[in-house]
Amino acid sequence: MSNQPSETPTSSNRKIAIIILILLIVILAIGLFRFIHHRLNYALTNAVFVASDSLTEVGFERVGGVIIELPVKGGDAIRKGQLLARIDPKHYQLTVDKLTAETQFSSEKMEALQLKRQRVEQELILQTKLTTQDIGRIKKEQQAAEARVNSLQVHITQLQRDQQRLTRLFDQQVIPRQKLEKLTTQLESARADLVALQRNKQAFDPVKHAAQIQRQISITRQQQLLELDREIAASGSKIKQLQAALNNSRRDLHNTELKSPLDGRVAKRFINQGGNIAPGRPVLALVDPRDLYIIALLEENKLNGVEPGNAVLIHIDAYTDQQWEGEVEQVLPASAATFALAPRDISAGEFTKVAQRIPVRIRITEGPLEKLRIGLGGEVEIRRQDH
Repeated sequence: MSNQPSETPTSSNRKIAIIILILLIVILAIGLFRFIHHRLNYALTNAVFVASDSLTEVGFERVGGVIIELPVKGGDAIRKGQLLARIDPKHYQLTVDKLTAETQFSSEKMEALQLKRQRVEQELILQTKLTTQDIGRIKKEQQAAEARVNSLQVHITQLQRDQQRLTRLFDQQVIPRQKLEKLTTQLESARADLVALQRNKQAFDPVKHAAQIQRQISITRQQQLLELDREIAASGSKIKQLQAALNNSRRDLHNTELKSPLDGRVAKRFINQGGNIAPGRPVLALVDPRDLYIIALLEENKLNGVEPGNAVLIHIDAYTDQQWEGEVEQVLPASAATFALAPRDISAGEFTKVAQRIPVRIRITEGPLEKLRIGLGGEVEIRRQDH
């Protein structure tokens, strides 16, 4: 029986090495293919930073004073409506208390004037009514007395004529003395009644004068009403002014507390607790995470296929285990060097070809916005637009 030559260890190792080499070549080829494919389909850059167009500075709008409470510092997360700072409210509280007391006093004074006017008006109405009735009654009584006087004077005139006639008849002894005496008695009685009526008529003058005085008093009360109306109007105007001042003082007192207008973070603190702040001066600078975006400076030779709407993967150096997503919002129309503090001068003819970087604004669509800070750097991968 013939013996087959056995495989030596050297040839076996050679085969293993060849297999490993082939596997490495395949892996490298796949990696190279994926790298080239990725570079063809994605525009990459590490010239990336977090930016924001809105850095909100907040402060006390109408009030100033010593800050007695400042519970936040730079970098703190804040919620909308959270207390950020408080200044000493004593002065503003005293002003509110003083104006409140003055407003209450003026209101009570106005109520007293209104009650007085109501009372005077009621008295005037009653007095005017009574005076009108008295004058009407006196006038009627005067007219009646005048009529009686006139009637009695006519009667006396008739009696005098009768007396003269009877006297002639008595002298002629046609009638007895008793008839003439009776007529004379009637005439004297009528004359006495006339005197009494004339006296009664004169008695109406003081009563009429008293009624006229009452009417004059009514006119005076009407003037008093007008004066009260002016005082009430002045009090009402003063109350409005005090109320406006009180509302302003209450608003100032309320403004001694500075509260956050947004959910975000404190970017900077301009003053410390115990400092004196003037009205309108900023106390804190706040950042709203919803206003954050990414600026990527992309080389001009990588702009092919980069258009608004392209999907973007964002990596921030400070958070290696986090990833954000976004989309291209705008490819800005000028290079970053255009607005540099020392732009290149090529007017002398000296020129070196340098790849220019074009700013690309990226809107963040996914990821923990609360972790981002303005100025952080990172990398982006922009998915090129398919053509």
